[in-house]
Amino acid sequence: MRLECIITIREFFRRRVLLRDTIITTGWGGVGKIAGFMIPFFIAAWFGISEGTDAFFFVYGIILFFAGIFAPVVESVIVPFVADQRKKGGDVGAFVGRIFLLSGSGLLFLLIAVLILIRPVLSLVTRFDPETLRTVFQLMLISSPLVILLVWTSILCGVLNAYKKFAFPAVSPAFRAVLNLGLIYILKERFGIYAIAIGYVGGELLRLLILFLVFKRKQIFRLRFSRRLSPGVVDFLRTASYQTLGMAVVWANPLVDRAMASWLGGGSVSILYYSDRLFMVPVSLIFVGLFPVVLSHWSSDYYEAEARLSLLRKVNRTALAVIGLCCLLVAVLAFFSGPLVQLAFVRGKLDPASAIPIRTTFLYYLPGLISYVAGSLFMRAHLVLKNTVLIMRLCVLNFFLHIGLNYILMRWMGVAGIALSTTITFTVLALLFYFRLCARIKLTRSREEASE
Repeated sequence: MRLECIITIREFFRRRVLLRDTIITTGWGGVGKIAGFMIPFFIAAWFGISEGTDAFFFVYGIILFFAGIFAPVVESVIVPFVADQRKKGGDVGAFVGRIFLLSGSGLLFLLIAVLILIRPVLSLVTRFDPETLRTVFQLMLISSPLVILLVWTSILCGVLNAYKKFAFPAVSPAFRAVLNLGLIYILKERFGIYAIAIGYVGGELLRLLILFLVFKRKQIFRLRFSRRLSPGVVDFLRTASYQTLGMAVVWANPLVDRAMASWLGGGSVSILYYSDRLFMVPVSLIFVGLFPVVLSHWSSDYYEAEARLSLLRKVNRTALAVIGLCCLLVAVLAFFSGPLVQLAFVRGKLDPASAIPIRTTFLYYLPGLISYVAGSLFMRAHLVLKNTVLIMRLCVLNFFLHIGLNYILMRWMGVAGIALSTTITFTVLALLFYFRLCARIKLTRSREEASE
């Protein structure tokens, strides 16, 4: 009885630590994300909806595709590996330094290949006119360093999260956004749409420098750069490769969305982008602190505390609370969607008539918020288990489902059909992640009981 009481008290304080870290990280992350999500609203006011904005948002989709298949992977996959390295007494500084050099050199070769192939490929898969295609290529040339910078900042953010230094990664996007907006405002008259690309690159470079200063000041460990492949790095690369393939098809979805939206006429890509950004605001502001915190705590418990059989219980408890909050949030946002879109976008070069399709598309995105957040939680539980093969397989399935639904729904509903397709595929993916997690945990429990 006394032992059970002690365990209950420990569990209570453990929950409070996780809750405290989530609240603090959400607060700092809110500051960072608010600044970042202000950028599309200023772009809408300064540049409106045109072929030029279509070109930039299409290029930004390509950049986010390549950054998205690598940056979130290293930021999340590195957390359980750092926890494992610390448990074994490994050299974390050398481990992180090797990943830095390998990722930088690999991405450089990849970007060179993309720049060589992009013009002939886009002429086949999009319906942009020749002038817009030329603008796309020039914007891609300016924006390409952003991919490497985003991956490097994600490596540093992941390591800081593994050491439970959540505030610095969460607030760092604010510094990027401030410089980004400043550069766009200063350069927009001289460089036009190209000022946006310059602003994004400059802002991410500042963020990287600030995170390096945080590492130096906190003296967490000393980074040691080397290209030698240690066993830990090989294991990391193998695990991350499956997750990378999965993220490639996940991040291909927005890129496919924009390519297919280009079939619907001028301005359609911009409408899709503005509504998508508005959809992502509540997700990022409210849950930005949750995802890195639960991954860090679940990884520490699973590897360092060896609490392997309680993972599903923790996931269920967290998911129930989060899904309830999401349902309430979706209802509120749907009710106030009209004034919200007007407040966010109707100013400068974007008139009230242009806001109507943005609102319609946003409303079809909204129900997907619930399944997006739930699925993100379940996926992080699989990351704790290093179950990246399953993540890859389910993401590939999701990709082909999404393309099929896009093609069917956009013919009847236009841009809004692409948003509805996204909502449906988010829901299917979340359910598959959860059912497979339950099966994996039950299998682990059976093996543990059999070994006893």
